[in-house]
Amino acid sequence: MPSAIAHKYHDEIADVGFTVIRQFLTPEEIAKYKEASATVVEYAREGKWPYVRTRGKQFPPWPKNFSPDIWGVSGLLHPDLGGMSDPFHECYSSDKMLAVVSDILQVDKKGLSMELFNMLINPLSNFGLDWHRDTIKPEATEEEEAEQLLHEPYAGAQFNLALTEDSCLIVVPGSHKRVRTAEERIKTSNDDRKEYITNQLVVELHPGDLVFYNNNILHRAEYCCENTRLTLHGSYGHTDHGRSRAKGILQHGVAEWLPRFQPKDKNMESLKDNLVRLAKEFESVDLGYALEG
Repeated sequence: MPSAIAHKYHDEIADVGFTVIRQFLTPEEIAKYKEASATVVEYAREGKWPYVRTRGKQFPPWPKNFSPDIWGVSGLLHPDLGGMSDPFHECYSSDKMLAVVSDILQVDKKGLSMELFNMLINPLSNFGLDWHRDTIKPEATEEEEAEQLLHEPYAGAQFNLALTEDSCLIVVPGSHKRVRTAEERIKTSNDDRKEYITNQLVVELHPGDLVFYNNNILHRAEYCCENTRLTLHGSYGHTDHGRSRAKGILQHGVAEWLPRFQPKDKNMESLKDNLVRLAKEFESVDLGYALEG
């Protein structure tokens, strides 16, 4: 009989909305991925990589204006990165990473789908992201919010993997399983959308630390230009719930280069095959964007 899937990380996310795994990476892995990341960041800041997140804009689509003042680099698995993407293939499809995701989504790794793998970095001038939930619009009514929060909460798993000191992510613990309070509704909908919210928590990560979080926990981020940030940021999907993930994933254009993507191991091959099936299901469908801004 196969052993039962562990559920420690699943239970922690169910309770507070996130789970932190300290020293997930070895010192050798940190050094390897940090060097690979710095190379890609330099390549992007020089205007040689169009898939970047430009400071001042929070959600896709991002302009392809090749400004060096960026807060993210997208498409770490994109075939056009060539050999620069090899270390990221290894990281994303590693057995130890997929074991955590299997725990969170309560499915064997064969039931996991490739989604996104990007990088969050320090912009050249300070920048803050608004309070948001990733797939629920801020103007949603209480009834709409309650319904959407209950809809397939374990369809996917989202993470930040720090390669440098990182205190950018701010969350409101427990907010992933309830509608917003009166205070939260005001502060996620007003002109500022960056004000302090009662019980907010800064997720402090050290190099090699990993946080997975429910993407509908209330969260935002503060990007300081003076502190080097190299944080790998991505997600995985549960194949049984792909339809609920399609808009949030395919809005980033992954289906455009997926046919040219060459997996480098069996894990990645399985992850790709599952995403290919989802992309084909929504081929020629205009899904739009999950959020705006």
